[in-house]
Amino acid sequence: MTDTKDPFGPKPADHPSVGNPCPACHKPFEAGDYTTLIALGPGSDPDAQQRAREGRPYTAVAVEVHFTCATGERVVRLRLPEDDA
Repeated sequence: MTDTKDPFGPKPADHPSVGNPCPACHKPFEAGDYTTLIALGPGSDPDAQQRAREGRPYTAVAVEVHFTCATGERVVRLRLPEDDA
């Protein structure tokens, strides 16, 4: 479960992740999608690992997923001008 309050989006057509697969559902990200980040943990950073072990805040490694994949909540996809192109 994610601690996300709000989704990111709508994703613009020129966003670098458009076309990449969502790690949760394997469907590609599209322009207009709403996404969020899922924290995985401290990764290989020794300082972040130490802070995590101590229960202190740290910068986590995260992956982008569709907001619906992370929360089960539906987000209305807005129609973008490029949808009509």
